[in-house]
Amino acid sequence: MIKLIATDMDGTLLKDNKEIDSEIYELLPKMKQKNIHFVAASGRQRPSLEKSFEHYLEDVTILAENGAYVVHNGEEIYSSVMSKELIDFITEEIKKLNNVGILYCGKHCCYTPYIECYNTLASPKFHYNIKLINHFDDIKEDIIKVSLVDPQGASGYSFPILEKILKGKVEIAVSGFDCIDIVNKGVSKGNAIEILQKKWNIMPEETMTFGDNYNDIEMLQQAKYSFAMAHSEQGVKKCANYVAGDNNEGAVVAQIKKFVNI
Repeated sequence: MIKLIATDMDGTLLKDNKEIDSEIYELLPKMKQKNIHFVAASGRQRPSLEKSFEHYLEDVTILAENGAYVVHNGEEIYSSVMSKELIDFITEEIKKLNNVGILYCGKHCCYTPYIECYNTLASPKFHYNIKLINHFDDIKEDIIKVSLVDPQGASGYSFPILEKILKGKVEIAVSGFDCIDIVNKGVSKGNAIEILQKKWNIMPEETMTFGDNYNDIEMLQQAKYSFAMAHSEQGVKKCANYVAGDNNEGAVVAQIKKFVNI
């Protein structure tokens, strides 16, 4: 019996145009009636995820910033704050790269000195709470994730360089749309799901997860019913037990309805 369902958002529950599969809203109260926990697990920030589920927040657990921040019924369950020394080190390495943008992610807001990042994430597609800054010292809240936007293609340029430098110091993953997410060592969507499983006494055999990118792998490995999306790279698919189908055709909702009698 499935007791926990967690899904990535971009490229998974969301269509390519960033619209959510609205049928999920019909399933949320039905899942709650069956005591099934539904988790929105994303590299996105909490405010952006809450905007997607603004009328259903009592039915959804928010797993934000690739597992660095977890909120249930408005209460923090888990967070992992990065040290200033580590952030300074990461920043200096990113500054050595060409034509990339940096984003500092707090629990309630994101910060960037790059107008392109600001304009994209502040748009209705993402609904980010984001501020432009001149210097990192302008930020007054704790940072839980550092992201990098690489229009040249993160997988081919910035990720191989940063992975070699940061390996063993942090968790670093390509998160889609030419982005790289960097969090504290040990932090991942999978680690956050494991925390929730222990809190709710749920086994991997009672867990269903959906994802499409490399930052979803640990989460996929934390569930018996693990689904990679049809467009996922082979390295992601091999870490899942099933292939879900097309995110533009409601594949996540279809699989939930297939495996759960709702």
